[in-house]
Amino acid sequence: MDLNVFFSSGNRTKKIVRLIYHVLTWMAIWSIIRYFAVPSLTKDNVQVVEHASVVVFIQCLMMFYFLGYVIFPRFLYTKRIPLLIISVLGVFQILHISNYLEFEYLSKISDANIKGTSFYVTRVWNDYLSRYSWPECFINLKLAYFNYAWSLFYAIPILAIKVMRDIIISRTRNLRLERDRLQLEKANLDLHTRSLQLQKDNLDLELSFLKSQINPHFLFNTLNAIYTRAVDVDDQAADLVLKLADLMRYSLYESSKEKVPLASEIEYIENYLDLEKARFGEKVNIHLHREGPLSDCLIAPLLLVSFVENAFKHGPGKSKLESYVFISVVLNGPELHFSVKNGLPASSPLTPATQGNVGGFGLANTVKRLRLLYPERHQLSIRQSETEFSVDLVIDLDATGIQAADQAYN
Repeated sequence: MDLNVFFSSGNRTKKIVRLIYHVLTWMAIWSIIRYFAVPSLTKDNVQVVEHASVVVFIQCLMMFYFLGYVIFPRFLYTKRIPLLIISVLGVFQILHISNYLEFEYLSKISDANIKGTSFYVTRVWNDYLSRYSWPECFINLKLAYFNYAWSLFYAIPILAIKVMRDIIISRTRNLRLERDRLQLEKANLDLHTRSLQLQKDNLDLELSFLKSQINPHFLFNTLNAIYTRAVDVDDQAADLVLKLADLMRYSLYESSKEKVPLASEIEYIENYLDLEKARFGEKVNIHLHREGPLSDCLIAPLLLVSFVENAFKHGPGKSKLESYVFISVVLNGPELHFSVKNGLPASSPLTPATQGNVGGFGLANTVKRLRLLYPERHQLSIRQSETEFSVDLVIDLDATGIQAADQAYN
């Protein structure tokens, strides 16, 4: 069910219920005014009773809705007391004027004119209203009380109920807003704490990464000298020296960048695999599968090689028999599917102690880097059986500037 429809229907129901309460309340007040209060007070003809009842009822309606929905919300609830006093005095003056005109009319149609005796409406008109000017309702207590008893007596109780209800609703709303504010502050504090923790983790990772690196500057000249001597003796050895130099150069210059082309990262892995092939020879079956335009996306440097290093360290590096390392790199749009599988030595069966601790320190650091650099943008699955260790990684990568421009143009 649509929540918007639910809440809108709930608000509509509340409005209908409130309207029914108002109608029933005013029907009850009209019955009291018409059949009990005015007849017992005036004891006059039907025309006087009906006219006076209608006027009193209209005055009650106007006073209730004008004071309760206009004056009080603007001035009382906002504590603008001077404007509230002026508005109430103005309302009271208008009420006095309408009573003045009403009793002037009622005195003309009263039975007192026929019977020659004094009735309620004629007494009020002759003794009070006709003797005093309109502003004197503020200095004459009898006039003021008469206005209250004649017109406001019926509206004041329900107006008081409305004011109390408004105050309760306002305080409840304020308490709810205060609760929401405190919850928001708590959420912001938790977010700030989480951000500080992420910064700390990032610094720890950077420190661990720096500690794990060796500065290759002093080796470059040595590698050049070795290459110069080996190129005339053994082309394969010279080629390995070049690949080693490329690995070191990539580690030195590219690792400081925030993002590098995916093709450069895979080229780094290929050079690393060539060195491992020379190291293990025919003992290890090494295969790399590439698919997709790898130059179209960017990736954090030295992010994938940890999985490859882990495969050789815990697979062929500990096995005296033939083993394998299979690597797959598939790029589908900006989504990279990267997997590494390696055989495990038969002499190291899976035990309960190792089931929850797969991989090494470098692999744990790589997992943390993924959480920091690609939050909500990667899926990592690490599995280990008795004969195989596998890693499956899916990352939503960033497109290069050229590809992003092409997508925007299309």
